[in-house]
Amino acid sequence: MQSGSGLRVAVLCLTALMCVSSLHLHNNGYEDLLVAIHPRVPEDHDLIQSIQDMFREASPFLFKATRRRAFFRNIQILVPVTWSQNNTLYQRPTAADTYKKAQVVISDPFCQSRASSPYTVTSGLCGQPGHYIHLTPQYLLDQQVGDRYGPKGRVLVHSWATLRWGVFSEFDSHTPFYRSNMGQLEATRCSKFVEGTLLDRETGGKCQISPDTGLPTEACVFQVTETLNTTASIMYQHFIPEISEFCDDSSHNFEAPNAQNRLCDYRSVWDVIRQSSDFSHGANPPLPTQPEAPSFTLLRARHRVVCLVLDVSGSMSGSNRIDRQRQAAEVFLEQIVNEGSKVGLVSFSGSKSILAGLTEVTGPSSREQLASKLPAVAGGTTDICEGLRGGFEVLEQDDGKLAGDEIILLTDGEDSQARNCIEEVGRSGVIVHTIALGPNADSALEQFANSTGGQQFFASDSVNSNGLIDVFSDVTSQSGDDTRIPIQLLSASYHVANGHAVQGTVSIDASVGNNTVFTFTWQSNLPEFLVQDPSSYIYNNSQLEIKANLKTARLRVPGMAQPGTWSFSLVNTNAAQTLTVTVSSYAVDECIPPVKVTPFSDSTSVAYPKPVTVTATVSQGDRAVLGADVFAIMENANSPVKLQLLDDGVGADVTKNDGVYSAYFYNYVNGRYSIKVVVEGAGGSVTVKTDVTGSTISIRSSYIDINGTLHPGAPPGSMVNESTSPIGNLSRSISGGSITVSYVPQTPNFPPGRVTDLAASLTNESQSNQSLALDWTAPGEDYYFGTVSGYDIRFSLNPSSLRENFNSTAILNASFSSLHSAGERETVLFSINDVFPEEGVTVLYFALRAWDNEDSLSEISNIAQVSIFIYHPALPPSPSPERPPSPPPRPASLSQRLSLILPLAIVLPVCLLASCCILAALCCRRRRRRKSHPLVGLGYPNVMVMDKIS
Repeated sequence: MQSGSGLRVAVLCLTALMCVSSLHLHNNGYEDLLVAIHPRVPEDHDLIQSIQDMFREASPFLFKATRRRAFFRNIQILVPVTWSQNNTLYQRPTAADTYKKAQVVISDPFCQSRASSPYTVTSGLCGQPGHYIHLTPQYLLDQQVGDRYGPKGRVLVHSWATLRWGVFSEFDSHTPFYRSNMGQLEATRCSKFVEGTLLDRETGGKCQISPDTGLPTEACVFQVTETLNTTASIMYQHFIPEISEFCDDSSHNFEAPNAQNRLCDYRSVWDVIRQSSDFSHGANPPLPTQPEAPSFTLLRARHRVVCLVLDVSGSMSGSNRIDRQRQAAEVFLEQIVNEGSKVGLVSFSGSKSILAGLTEVTGPSSREQLASKLPAVAGGTTDICEGLRGGFEVLEQDDGKLAGDEIILLTDGEDSQARNCIEEVGRSGVIVHTIALGPNADSALEQFANSTGGQQFFASDSVNSNGLIDVFSDVTSQSGDDTRIPIQLLSASYHVANGHAVQGTVSIDASVGNNTVFTFTWQSNLPEFLVQDPSSYIYNNSQLEIKANLKTARLRVPGMAQPGTWSFSLVNTNAAQTLTVTVSSYAVDECIPPVKVTPFSDSTSVAYPKPVTVTATVSQGDRAVLGADVFAIMENANSPVKLQLLDDGVGADVTKNDGVYSAYFYNYVNGRYSIKVVVEGAGGSVTVKTDVTGSTISIRSSYIDINGTLHPGAPPGSMVNESTSPIGNLSRSISGGSITVSYVPQTPNFPPGRVTDLAASLTNESQSNQSLALDWTAPGEDYYFGTVSGYDIRFSLNPSSLRENFNSTAILNASFSSLHSAGERETVLFSINDVFPEEGVTVLYFALRAWDNEDSLSEISNIAQVSIFIYHPALPPSPSPERPPSPPPRPASLSQRLSLILPLAIVLPVCLLASCCILAALCCRRRRRRKSHPLVGLGYPNVMVMDKIS
């Protein structure tokens, strides 16, 4: 949404799931692009053939669209572990080759028999990469289904542009028509050289105009002409044969109210693409010859192979660290790691010790065996590299290879020699997840994680923190099968005095309930644990699995846990101690994905004064979950900060009601912060969208009714399906990784936040006395906290002037009786005559900046636009007060009248005849040009209604 914004940077990967993608553009060819097939997709080699055919078709089209600058050279296809092992063509995947890191995924998450539209999951930020392209097996294998969306190669290039370069649709389903600055009705498109006819979908005749908006009604569609005189634009209609390029500055339609203009500050698609890292500064210049066809590599996923490398140096004896490490690692072994995985254990201080070789997890006994070998005594110095080498020895017990295997490294100590083995670890191909425990863990840990594609975490020594268990609970499989991954519903910690008790609740929604486990820990003496289900049945200590040596107790709810609100009570009958409770559960059905939370931040390290953008996507599959209360707990070595994440389309949040909840974190100090996201919902307020919407951009097909009749474009209401269904009470808790903050002064100063929802509209007082209204959500003195000191409001006939030369544009003087606090609505009114007094129709563009009491300026807001029609009726002249009004003229004589009429009687018929001849010729020419496009008969839409961004 904010092009050029310093507040948002590239969201290449999730911070909670940092990835080192092997995809790169080398000598104009994309190499090591990963396509991953979901584990639930049945084995089908026709599917692989269809994927290959799609890329072979897409590569030359991409080459032409990028003006001979890019093509697909090598594609890797990752088949799931559930497919046959006998195919000798399958190779071993590396650390970068997992389902979660694929650029294109093939799945059908709801086990639907119908095919869903291809779509791209995007960050919503102009110029920044998205997350992945989603295709279904039905789309790839059923020719009739695929034909509804246009040639597959063209669909892929359209989607790739959004995924790779962060560009957006040039049609808008909310505003398919608009009035130009000349007052003409136009279809929302790019370029305007794409010509067509406005037709009523129901009658086939002229479109009806709504008296409320002055725009065509919902039944109106735009039908392109048979022969186009333009080749742009792919982001408008990719399927038309003549369309082969992206709109550039010469063809860009900056008036169109579409997502590309709105999110990219009116920059053309090609301008955004050419300034990407793929092509900026002369990178990958045009090739003189056509490139070779793409090649393909087949990979087969493997069961997880992981080794815990645990610090047992002397410092681990402080702050109850060695016991907390044992408890958290036991949770990982008992509840998190998947069946079929292979797990090993290594401890280290000044030297390494192999506690358990690779052991296949095949049931409770193997899990118990591993947990029994967790270290319990701390002492000695710290040698991180020696611990990692011990992990390598264990991982090689599998097949002698390391690539793609995992290490979970936990340490609390400083080790000045740790950096000496960063390159060695990187060459191994092992994925290293790092956990920094306490304030003194070595800064090399982040380098190990970042260089290998691992996750990085921080856990403080706070007595009320459950961070270490949260961390281990989040290091889950990257297979992509969410129905086989435990979902953490609750994680809470309490410091309870002697003789006191604490109570709490957790909600189990209908998407989970299988294998539900309550896990309790304590520090010194066993408390009394009580759990009550929604039917008021109470579980107590006699029904728990208690491990006194580990100070853990576990309640495994028999059968399927009852949906609703569960309550628990922790009764401490001895000395004061810290008690924790975590609740996890699995999906209730393999065809019903659980509601999950995916947290991420825009950076793992930040320097003052840049804020951190903390975001959490709440979804069921890829369907947005709305109405939840979402909080991020930012915890450092001192005290936590609770940050509310909002889905309101203001400030850090890009799009309202898309299931992506965001906020800026800037009230920080130097050091590490852990991120924990908590999601709550009660009283029926939480709903899930019934269509794939949210942070996705879909390719839309033409509409075929129940009788099989093809209609040009989707019918009213189907383009943006806003219907939702209730979820019920909801609880989720998940670790979001960690960030490191630096260079914060003792007295930090932050600028006001950027206004992102500036809107312009006209009041309807009267045609001669209209007013212009500007309204927006007020930012704060420090980003989005406090009250700003004032606004600098500007306007222009050209939106690029506001973006590039804001201070040179016209000032709009506004008076405020008082300024509103951050989060409140701000509105100002202006007279039309004060803004643009000339008669006629024009489009005006507006933007603003806020300033604070130290004269720090915000970034330029989004650009708002409004069409203005100004008419000054001619008024009779007022009589002069110095002399009486002139007497009325006398009637003309008959001869005078004839002298005026006779010339007109001769000239008018001649002019009328000439005008009719010219008009007839123009109509014939127009009729020849306005034929409907031949693709209608092939089942493609002939209305520019292909994409949707919500």
